Amino acid sequence: VGTGGRMIHCRCAKCFCYPSKRRIRRRPRNLTILNLPEDALFHILKWLSVGDILAVRAVHSHLKYLVDNHASVWACASFQELWPSPGNLKLFERAAEKGNFEAAVKLGIAYLYNEGLSVSDEARAEVNGLRASRYFSLAERLNVGAAPFIWLFIRPPWSVSGSCCKAVVHESLRAECQLQKTHRASILHCLGRVLSLFEDEEKQKQARNLFEESANQGCLTSSYLLWESDRRMDMLDPGRCLHSFRKLRDFAAKGCWEAQVSWEPASSQCLLSGTPGWGCQLAFTRHCPCAAVRKSLFPDKSEEVPLGQAGACDPTKLGLQSLALKNS
Repeated sequence: VGTGGRMIHCRCAKCFCYPSKRRIRRRPRNLTILNLPEDALFHILKWLSVGDILAVRAVHSHLKYLVDNHASVWACASFQELWPSPGNLKLFERAAEKGNFEAAVKLGIAYLYNEGLSVSDEARAEVNGLRASRYFSLAERLNVGAAPFIWLFIRPPWSVSGSCCKAVVHESLRAECQLQKTHRASILHCLGRVLSLFEDEEKQKQARNLFEESANQGCLTSSYLLWESDRRMDMLDPGRCLHSFRKLRDFAAKGCWEAQVSWEPASSQCLLSGTPGWGCQLAFTRHCPCAAVRKSLFPDKSEEVPLGQAGACDPTKLGLQSLALKNS
């Protein structure tokens, strides 16, 4: 009891007790796509079309940052069922500059044939040709490890009634090769392929020079075309014939599908003709990357005869087996 008759309570357990603590249940954390690591988000965005990418971009600022600042998103964007037009031209150009192969090819074709991107009739061939050349060159640089292809779009016939857009593209690509020191092999091959389709003898010589320059820079397709043009002369000399087969084998081993297709009939022709040194050529056939040729000539490895045993194999019989596989 305090002074003045007032009651004073202490803080002991008898006079005062703390309220019991209530356990607060925490709600489970809601996980969204934003909680995924960036690598996973990039993997998801790479499988989306351009329209879906733009829709995702508008959802959140973080997704907008990823789409706007990472080239890999646009390089893998799908433009399926879309064609360049004035409304989506910026999207195609942006994707092509970021390394999108599909966008570059479609822009090149659209400018070449004036499809979707209307240009005034005045100097239309020159303007469209230069723009198409730009995107065709970009497409070839992105087409790593595959055969050059843009020559298919600019091959003759060319227009003879005035300026021709195909001719403008050809000349623009040729001028680019003279200035550019890298990524020239595939462009040179395409230029040579176009000139080789003309009947003019002078253009045929220019085409061969372009093929030789392209082959020296590592274009496998150009090397094979040179081999094919020299094949008839090489077959007349046994030594050159053997060297020709070695080159064909190397082209096939490096992945040139045209060389792989040509290997079987070429080896059959050599075996049937009884060309000297057929045993060495037979050894090359054993190591050819074409499994069908190996299986047709040597169905059982145990029956292979070591090189050097004279009379152990009949070249005519082996050649007939190869021809039988070809005709089947």
